[in-house]
Amino acid sequence: MRIVGIYGGQSAEGLTADVVKAVLAGAVDAECEFVDLNTYHLTPDQPGIANPDLDQLEEKLAAADVWVLGTPTYFGTVAGQFKQFFDCFRHRMASMTKQGDTLPGKYKDKHYVSVTSCFASGLDNTFTHQTDATLTMIDKAMTVGGLHKVSEFVLPGTWQMTRVPEEKMTAAKRLGARLVGKTRKDDAKLKRYLLLFVMIAVMALATMGIQLLLPVLTANFWFRYASFVIIFFVLLAGLLHYFTFLRHKRR
Repeated sequence: MRIVGIYGGQSAEGLTADVVKAVLAGAVDAECEFVDLNTYHLTPDQPGIANPDLDQLEEKLAAADVWVLGTPTYFGTVAGQFKQFFDCFRHRMASMTKQGDTLPGKYKDKHYVSVTSCFASGLDNTFTHQTDATLTMIDKAMTVGGLHKVSEFVLPGTWQMTRVPEEKMTAAKRLGARLVGKTRKDDAKLKRYLLLFVMIAVMALATMGIQLLLPVLTANFWFRYASFVIIFFVLLAGLLHYFTFLRHKRR
């Protein structure tokens, strides 16, 4: 098995890069490689012009079963080096039809892990969502390429931090150990259907419980029906909002 760590940030000796390296170190039974995007001259493909740096990256990514994508969160999103990588590489990850549909390319069904960091503390990041845009951008790019997400890792509180805390390094290595053998395609569609079924079942039960607590809501058939629809919708909307917007790790 082969795992490649792609780091885009100001320093390959920094905290985020150290986390990526720790993830790779944890995958002791895999062939791992750390790639610093600062050592590549990333430019978009141009007709008739060779692009050796992008070719080299393409070769490394094609040979890897899992990508560990690491970038610090700068100004609420990915670092410039990482954004440049996404922008230059997108035509090699996917193609577009005349109708504007995006079709995954040669990397379809590979797996990836997102790694980022931020100055905000874990508690602050929980409420201010400093790293959400970074993780969402990575997810969007990988979804276009047809890759499956394994996990994400956040290192908060990096302001004046000189080294990654030992507990975080240990957690990163455990994550790396989990990656070994992660070559099976995930049935994301089945997972989504099962999750939706559980959500609906829980919300229906909660709605009926609320109705029992307020007998006035069940005085007649139409009261019961209307109150069930309204309560169910409010609860389900809140849960969907949580899973859609508040699902990222922040600590």
